[in-house]
Amino acid sequence: MKLTAFRFALLLPLLALASCEKEEERYPAPQGIVGLQTATVEMGEERHNEIWYSLSDQTYDVTDGSLWDLGFSCQPGTHHIIINNGNDAWLHRGDTGTFAEILKVPSIGWKYDAPSGHKDSTALGTWCNYRFNSFYHRYILDRGMNFPAGQRYIKFMLDDSDADSYVLLWGRLDDFVPNRLVIKRDPSRNYVYFGFNKQQIVPAEPRQRDNWDVVFRKYKTRIPEPGTGKPYDYVVVGCMLNPNNTECAELNNVDFEKVDRSSVTATSFAHNDDVIGFDWKTYDLVSGKYIVNYRRVFVLKTHSGRWFKLRFVDYYNDLGVRGYPKMEFQEI
Repeated sequence: MKLTAFRFALLLPLLALASCEKEEERYPAPQGIVGLQTATVEMGEERHNEIWYSLSDQTYDVTDGSLWDLGFSCQPGTHHIIINNGNDAWLHRGDTGTFAEILKVPSIGWKYDAPSGHKDSTALGTWCNYRFNSFYHRYILDRGMNFPAGQRYIKFMLDDSDADSYVLLWGRLDDFVPNRLVIKRDPSRNYVYFGFNKQQIVPAEPRQRDNWDVVFRKYKTRIPEPGTGKPYDYVVVGCMLNPNNTECAELNNVDFEKVDRSSVTATSFAHNDDVIGFDWKTYDLVSGKYIVNYRRVFVLKTHSGRWFKLRFVDYYNDLGVRGYPKMEFQEI
């Protein structure tokens, strides 16, 4: 049936409305925070605090990042284990053998986890096959120079485990009989953390994996030495991504106010934990203070699909004490 001009004119507003509704479904208006937000993260001068922050609702939790030594992945099908780089920990992977053998502190062969968070770049490496049958490597953990001599070095092994748990064997370097602990995975978290001081699980990831976006913490990486440019390993303070489906793009020398979704492409985003990292600030040898780069902007896509732009504007509190990163962020 042919439409008369009058009927077609009546349909035009409805067609326009339907077109608008489709656009709104494809590009829904942001829900939650509106406008520019600011937040100061109180890590403290010693920077032991780890701040687990949700950009979506501006809530956070604080933990003591010095209390854990090993982190056990809870992701299904994975079995990687991390060490606490924030404590300046190092790991030596020895040969296979029995726990009872007395081990000595080696002079070479020490490693730490890559800050990228990639599963194939951990110091511990592959310790089992796909069925979680252990290769029985003997590891020595240097927990860091801040620990007393009698508590600094730990030897440990991983026993045969399964898809739901890890079996940890540990003790001093001259122990014949190991302590044994079954560490259960927690599907609501990225990692379960264990601390040798209290010899128990530490609640180091206080939020469920779907309830935070970034964590401020200390970690170790390789940086150029001021003055000489020679690379060396150093513990830095930075901002790390939630490994749970969170990705980030870095934009340099841009105006924060002008950044929107069109400022980045799909290939600009990376999943590395340290995309934001530590180098939004640099140390000035003349002033003896950290200088923040205001024109370095980060665009985050969170696990829930929301987009945020973020930059840092300060690293000191009102009293001039370092360890208080101040950020600005806005949903886009």
